Amino acid sequence: MKKSLFIILVLTVNIIFAQRIVTGVITDKTNRPLESVEVSVKNTDLKTFTDAAGKYSIEVPITSGILEFAKENFKVQVVEITSDMVNLNMTLIAGVDLFELSLEELMNIEVITASKKSENQKIAPATIYVVTEKDIIENGYTDLTNLLENVPGVVAIRTDHFTFGGQRGFLSNFSQTILLVNGREMQNLFASETFISTQFATHNIKQVEILQGPASALYGANALVGVINIITKNDSSDFNQTEYHAGVGTQGTQSQSFVFGKNLKDFRISGSFRYFRSNLWDYKDFIKDTINFRQGVPSNAFPVNQEFKQTSWSLPYAAKISYKGFYVGIEGYELKGSKGLENISLDYTNQSDYRQLALYYVGMEKEINAKLKINTELQFYKERFWGVNYTFDNAIYDTLVKNGHNPDLPLTDHEIKDNFMMAYSQQSSSGSKRYKGNIQLNYVPSQTVSIIGGYTFDMFDLLGLARSTDRLNFSFDETRSIENRMRKPFFRQYKNSLFLQLQKTLFDKLYITLGGRFDHHNIYKSIFTFRSGLVYTPFQKTSIKFLFGQAFREPNIFELGASSVNNVVNELDPARMNTFEVGINQSFTSNLLANIVAYKNIATNFIEPTETGGFINSSNVINVFGVESQLFYKTGKIKTEIGYSYVKKDADDYAGVSTVNLGVYTHRITGGLTFNATDNFTINSRINYYSQIQAKHGNKDITQIITIPSFAKVDLTFSYVKIKVYDAEITTQLLVTNVFDSQFYQPNIRIGGPKQFLQHGRQLFCNLIVKF
Repeated sequence: MKKSLFIILVLTVNIIFAQRIVTGVITDKTNRPLESVEVSVKNTDLKTFTDAAGKYSIEVPITSGILEFAKENFKVQVVEITSDMVNLNMTLIAGVDLFELSLEELMNIEVITASKKSENQKIAPATIYVVTEKDIIENGYTDLTNLLENVPGVVAIRTDHFTFGGQRGFLSNFSQTILLVNGREMQNLFASETFISTQFATHNIKQVEILQGPASALYGANALVGVINIITKNDSSDFNQTEYHAGVGTQGTQSQSFVFGKNLKDFRISGSFRYFRSNLWDYKDFIKDTINFRQGVPSNAFPVNQEFKQTSWSLPYAAKISYKGFYVGIEGYELKGSKGLENISLDYTNQSDYRQLALYYVGMEKEINAKLKINTELQFYKERFWGVNYTFDNAIYDTLVKNGHNPDLPLTDHEIKDNFMMAYSQQSSSGSKRYKGNIQLNYVPSQTVSIIGGYTFDMFDLLGLARSTDRLNFSFDETRSIENRMRKPFFRQYKNSLFLQLQKTLFDKLYITLGGRFDHHNIYKSIFTFRSGLVYTPFQKTSIKFLFGQAFREPNIFELGASSVNNVVNELDPARMNTFEVGINQSFTSNLLANIVAYKNIATNFIEPTETGGFINSSNVINVFGVESQLFYKTGKIKTEIGYSYVKKDADDYAGVSTVNLGVYTHRITGGLTFNATDNFTINSRINYYSQIQAKHGNKDITQIITIPSFAKVDLTFSYVKIKVYDAEITTQLLVTNVFDSQFYQPNIRIGGPKQFLQHGRQLFCNLIVKF
């Protein structure tokens, strides 16, 4: 009997662990072999990739017979393997053709920003807008700024130095928003600003996820009104090819880009590099406009033949190597600009701003078992920047007049250089540094429960800016002492953070999210933020969301007293935000879809300057109510999309008047129309409408409310896509922005001197994309 049981046990073990070899060839619908198709056994670590001839061979357990075939730009296909199957040839179907998919399928996209894990956009506990690589090509987006200006609830204002704006009625320089690249922060270190210029281009973007609403419970400080997460191609394991992008345009614009990714079984290497240079728009007439630009400053002070020259030069780069869950990478950029219209300058040709930011990271992703995954990562940031301003200053000018300068004569070159030049620098320093360590656990005990938790240690070692009025490159004193204004002890900041989130599914229709985060900072001590979400799907095509979130923005080094002559550390609390949202997503037919969300922001403790030059927490409560909506419709070869935003912000008492929506657009409309004329030729038009706005005069010395008229801007994109040349796929594009060469203005929401900002006129750009 014992012998029989032993024989049965041995046979059972052999059956369980028996393997069989399944082979085959993978092709596309034109019968062309497909290389680098990932072939994997579902729910196991077994996987392989097809070779150049499309061939694969994989061991499949007899008891586990489901093969999955995946490749970028193709639909994922799954096949159950029967016991006698040893050969399986497959034809993969392209999965990115807009006109082969319904809108409902297109909207059921996976996002990761809402919960730090992959989930369907319709049930994600957040209001989140997604812009895919295909959207980028169709709409002709070349950088992050023109992508963001087409997102409901977002305002992007170009200064041709960096982009002002924000989300849901809170406008500055996006400093209330966290910018992520593949989930890692890419703010500048010096002031935790979301510094968006030409370094964030679209050549390496697979998807951009714009989360509207507070997200500190997941991401900590500064995710006050939202998150922008750029997901890159080279960081995605399904990107297994090489791309070359080249572009030329008006204003001497030119760019060259490479993106590559290569899977070699368990080893992967990928990277991206871009060179960009442009003179941007020529504002030589506008800077002399004494009414619309430099109102409030003495016109006679400026050189009669004042020139305007500017350039923008950027080198963004990325690289990553991974092997069996271990990875190491770098993300960074170098950026040189000419300050654009940010300030009223006496010398536009010699102004400059140079920035270097690099993020180095190393980590490990490990599946402990089928229910538990762990990710650990160490990050190191380094930043330096320097430049020179020639900003006009009324107080300095008045002193010169008092000391004998004739106010009827323009300032001389010598007077400008000696009195108005201000160089700022970290160039000769070791740079600001940030050290960050993360650990995240994803635990899925059942199909209806998901738990995410983690711990973060974060330390900033920030340098201030050395300044000089007579030297362009000067020494930097890094002594750490209370006497050194630019290197005080409080420049070293550190915090420890814990976060936990639980998600539960009930009755396959109700999705509940509860999450919280605890941050302890060495200056402002402890702060707790909470989020909750209830997503109800009563019908297959209906999704209803009820959301609540909290967030905070921590004081930056300026607000803490970095420029204080009295060496005082200001005692400030973080600004706080509570947001309530309700939204609905409805598919009426496979070709008609709409979503709408209403929200209310309640902000407290906002940090504002005092008359003595310090900063305090405001006692005012700021209430903002808003509505965002989108409508998508497709018929035949035409697809259209319309987005609408409405914002109502509490009245501000300014210039003796109480004004609702001061500095905030009440209505914004963005629309797109795509016509697929042939299988390869596409025409896209976009329109952006901004309602009339009441704003503060951009010159702080003029206490006045100005009116900026409503305007509309039209862009066109002509694309000839997917042209097959040997083994390459070529896309060519002609982009025309501001087609009608309209003249329009946007407000100076940072009150930096110019009354308002003129936006650029008509621009042309030709783009070439080659995929190998």
